[in-house]
Amino acid sequence: MTLSEDPENTEMKMIRNHASLTGKDILEVGCGNGRLTFQYAASTRSVVALDASNKAIAEARKNTPGALKGKLSFRVGRGESLAFPNESFDLVFFSWSLCCADIPAMGKALDEAWRVLRPQGVLVNIQSSLHQPFHKGMISYLMERNSGPYIKDEGDRQARLALRHASVVDRKFGFAAEREFPVFSYYDTVGEALKDVVTQNGYDPKDLSKETKKRILEILTSMKRKTGVKIEENAVLTVLKKSRPEPA
Repeated sequence: MTLSEDPENTEMKMIRNHASLTGKDILEVGCGNGRLTFQYAASTRSVVALDASNKAIAEARKNTPGALKGKLSFRVGRGESLAFPNESFDLVFFSWSLCCADIPAMGKALDEAWRVLRPQGVLVNIQSSLHQPFHKGMISYLMERNSGPYIKDEGDRQARLALRHASVVDRKFGFAAEREFPVFSYYDTVGEALKDVVTQNGYDPKDLSKETKKRILEILTSMKRKTGVKIEENAVLTVLKKSRPEPA
């Protein structure tokens, strides 16, 4: 189990520095168990938070503070098929989720985000940067050699391309801001770190060869401190503003 994920609250500090959340109607796509949702919901007018996992949504609903229940709704759903009228939200937030969609679904999700955003609405996307610390890059390289194309790295790259296509080719969004920054996760043990690092990227630890698993364990052990294993990941925040595409 993750001992603590981004206890410094770097993600929310970065988002608040570049996008206004106060008094807004927000749609979050890929909310998981509500880890980020609970950090910003109180300042908004309303939040609808979606995730494809029934288990994650059930956990989020269970843990919703009473003070937020009047303005926060957790629902099972996907970004590429939104059951909301046109121009329903001021901001659409992809929280580490656009990069996890299938490539065709990425474009559909951005089309749907544009549709449900109000005029001058804002799209916020947060995901892994393509530029990672050396230790994290070593683990990615080992997994790629073990299992073929590294799923998460490819998803991150394709999500960046989808954002650019929606902006430059489809002209549905204009650029507002972008920042890269480090996010830290802390684990009690090397074993917990191994399981999370592997599974969150689409693999099963059982699929790793003995040699690959041994090398990854060596890398994670070198990152161990008195308080546990500290893993640094570079994230990238992209903020776009809705625009009207020019007629064909």
